[in-house]
Amino acid sequence: MRKIILACLAVAAVLIVAAGILLTNRIRAVSADLAQRVERQTGVAVTSSGLPGLSFWPRFSVSLGNVVIPAPKGSTSAPLATIETMRIVPADGLFGWGENGIAEIVIEKPSINLVIGADGHANWDYAAPAAAGETEGLPLRITNGRVAFLDERTGTAVALSDVEAQTSLSGPADELNAKGAFVWNERRAGFTLFLKSPQRVAEDGSPADVTLQAPGLDFQFSGRAALIKGFELDGQAGIKGTDLGMAASWFGASLPEGMNGARFELAGAVDSSAQGLLFTNAQFALDDMRGQGDIGLALGKGRPKLDADVTVQTIDLTRYSGSTAVNKAFLANPWATSRIDLSVLRSLDVILKVGTNAFAYGAFRTGPAELTANLADGILDLKIAKAAYADGTLDLALKIDGKAATPSLQFSANGENIAADRALLAAVGFGDLTGRLSPSLSLQASGPTLADLVSTLKGQASFRAVSGTLTGIDLPAAFGKVSTAILEGWGRDERQSTTFDALSATFAISDGIAETTNLILSSPALTFTGKGEVDLLRQALDLKVDPQLAVSAATSATAPAPLATFPVAIQVKGPWMAPRIYPDMPGILEDPAGAYAALKKLGLGAPD
Repeated sequence: MRKIILACLAVAAVLIVAAGILLTNRIRAVSADLAQRVERQTGVAVTSSGLPGLSFWPRFSVSLGNVVIPAPKGSTSAPLATIETMRIVPADGLFGWGENGIAEIVIEKPSINLVIGADGHANWDYAAPAAAGETEGLPLRITNGRVAFLDERTGTAVALSDVEAQTSLSGPADELNAKGAFVWNERRAGFTLFLKSPQRVAEDGSPADVTLQAPGLDFQFSGRAALIKGFELDGQAGIKGTDLGMAASWFGASLPEGMNGARFELAGAVDSSAQGLLFTNAQFALDDMRGQGDIGLALGKGRPKLDADVTVQTIDLTRYSGSTAVNKAFLANPWATSRIDLSVLRSLDVILKVGTNAFAYGAFRTGPAELTANLADGILDLKIAKAAYADGTLDLALKIDGKAATPSLQFSANGENIAADRALLAAVGFGDLTGRLSPSLSLQASGPTLADLVSTLKGQASFRAVSGTLTGIDLPAAFGKVSTAILEGWGRDERQSTTFDALSATFAISDGIAETTNLILSSPALTFTGKGEVDLLRQALDLKVDPQLAVSAATSATAPAPLATFPVAIQVKGPWMAPRIYPDMPGILEDPAGAYAALKKLGLGAPD
């Protein structure tokens, strides 16, 4: 029995020794194969720490811990890659002799650092020769990785996390094919990548094909990629998507909520540098709006930048504003006290020049116009010049400082012979004034809410309207009634109107109060001059007018009707939607009867 036991132990010992020799040989063979491949291609040695590990499921593999792939010899850069665990799967499994090499390498939690030094040298450029003839790439799988790129010449830096990828790589100078996914700016995206020679990317450039499927957008490129002078792409590219708001947010830009779900497309010849992508003579679309021109896209100062010089047949931003027109009750409602959100101005930079046959935003609609916009560091400078508008012409300029703790704006407008009803309806929801209007405004304001902006408004404003009508009120009749009673409100009646030859005024505005000394209306039936204040914040009037009323019809076209002068001024005071209108007599509001008795004693002025 003892001999049998000893024999069994001897056999077991032999088997253990044989297994140890086998495993040791397999580890040596696999590790040597990998080391030889890497050193042959790069001239550097892969290092690892600790003892190799073994795994038998689901396939036999050898694992190395804390693997380091150094930068090229003579480089001062950090290692190209540090890998927490590298699993090497031999092609012929556990019991083969290693002649068939490596079936797959799996690198777990790698940190791959692609660096172009200040001297322009890349830390993945090993000056390796391309393999002669057809070479079989080494299957490589990356799990839970991180890939970072830094160009020390420009400071350009990008970091991708949670990288999952499959690739086939023969050597730095040979073809690279990869596909997978990564996380950037907290969003996951899929990609495919082909490089004829990764090494040449850091030299004279390599043929490349790239596709990217990201939240809200797809990107594809085919052409040449290089990094010798910065990030360069030269070829054909296209971007399209179904949600512009989501796509922009991936790059850190916050667009108006109305942009969510907007379809977009951009395609054309592309050239790039460290400044970003430049599409030349590109075709683009935003929903059903289409145009063409030069468009540059870049990342700078931590936010996206758009630089475009384009022409668009029609620009209609109404759907993105959340409203179709200014509410007709706009002037009747209190000014909003909610904070105006200007965060979009701080989330991107824009240099824009647009020529269009029509521009629309709500009820504001122009004919042919030129639009320029410059947005930088939260400050927007917008101009619309030479615009055909409401049968006339219009120039607008708007500057908004959304960077300061207290936002501010500057606004100017100059119009010539525009249709008053269409212009005022679009601007303030007031469409009762017709005629040819020529306005001029130069205004400034500051504050976080609309009410604050109105309360701080200052500047100059003037207008002149000719050959027009004021709908809803018969002013001659109203002033005639004032001679006998105080009017409460305008007494609006859609059947009534006041026709005039000219209506004009100039206002000096300070702290939200507009003061005029030359309000003038002239018409066959009524002429008046006026002065006073319009309190914009409180939406109130305090005006005095001196009317002259026609006392009989005109006898001919060349002989105007005789006019009678009111003996005292007419006071228009109170809320601008419903002011009191009454003669400017002492005590008239306390004792109307006594004041009107005194007015009768004054009599009416004699005809002119």
